[in-house]
Parts: sequence; C-alpha cells; structure tokens
Amino acid sequence: MNRGLLVGRAVCQHRARSEVVGRALAQHRAHDALSVKHMVALRATYSTAPTPTPTGRFVLPEKYANMIRNLLQPFVPRYQGPAIGLAIYTSCTTYPDFDAFWLAQCNMPHTFQTWFSTTSFYVWMAMVRLRASPHAKHYMQGLIDAFFRDAEAKMRASGVTSGRIVNDTLKDLVSSFKGTVMSLDEGFATSDAVLAAAVWRNLVPEDDAVLQVDA
Repeated sequence: MNRGLLVGRAVCQHRARSEVVGRALAQHRAHDALSVKHMVALRATYSTAPTPTPTGRFVLPEKYANMIRNLLQPFVPRYQGPAIGLAIYTSCTTYPDFDAFWLAQCNMPHTFQTWFSTTSFYVWMAMVRLRASPHAKHYMQGLIDAFFRDAEAKMRASGVTSGRIVNDTLKDLVSSFKGTVMSLDEGFATSDAVLAAAVWRNLVPEDDAVLQVDA
C-alpha cells in the first residue's frame, strides 16, 4: 500500500479521534459548567431566600379578655391558697429556730408535743394576720393543711408506720389545735391577762415546769 495513503489514513483517524476526544471534553466542560451554575443557584437560593416567619399568636381582644378574667377571678384564690399557705407555714417554722430557742433557751423538752404546741402558736398568729385578707378562708386552709402534713411527716419519720395510729393521732391533734385557737382567740379579744394565761396553758408542759428564757 502506498505510504502516503497510509499516512493520510492515520491522519484522518487521528483527526477523528481528536474530534471525539474534543466532543467528550466539550461535554464534560458543559456538564461542569452546569454543575457550577446549579451549585451557585442553590447557594443563592438558600442564602437569599427570606426566612419564613412564624404565624402570629392569636391575641384575644381586651373586651373578651376582661370578661374571662372577671369570670375566673373568684376561683383564683382557691388555687393559690395551697401555695400561699405553704409559704406562710415555712416562715412559721424557720423563725425562731426550734432547737436554739425553745429547747436551748426556754428549756422545753425535746418531744413531738413541744414542737406541735410551739408551732401551733405561730400558726395561730399567722391566722390572726390572714383574717384581714378578703381571701382568708383559702389562705388559712392552705396554712393548716401544710401544718398537718408536716405533723404527719414527722410522725412517720419517727418510726410510726401504722396508718390507723397516724390517723387517730391526727384526729387528736386537730382537736387540740382547735382548742388552742379558741383559747388564744378568747385572750386576744378580751385582755392581755387572759391571752397570757392561754399562752401559758398551751406552751408549758403539764408537769408544772417553769418556762424560763435566758436574758
């Protein structure tokens, strides 16, 4: 075969192969270009798209809000009473310190009855102050409930596990507390001498011990 023909055919094949390679490269470049454009478009979309704002919260008109508030207002003290009573009872049990004052300074015996008598005295004083509130019934009930829950917890912590004994003791404590409140109220409404006698009867042990407070 003629050498020139062979060379020409090789050149044609090379050109054809070069065209194929060129088309492949062009397609690859076009694909890369589309990918870059797509990425740029996506980035622009995520970076410039406005953040959707949450829908506004519905606000009841003031007229209807006042109507509902006035309708529910009588029930508020009933649900606030337990929390307020517990807060008041906590203040009754933290000052003065039971061990430092009643046991150390007043020489009172370290018994459950001593704790109950002294705490009843402070609970009564808090009740006297609460009577001036228009919602005194709910607040005093929360205070008394907190007092007797604490009494029950102290009885169980001392080792009393029988539910019958706990319930019977609580009934006796309720009767004792009512008597204490009545005697202190009588003294508060009459004279200082009657009040002092009521305080003495309810605080001093029954064995005629003398209540002494160190100066």
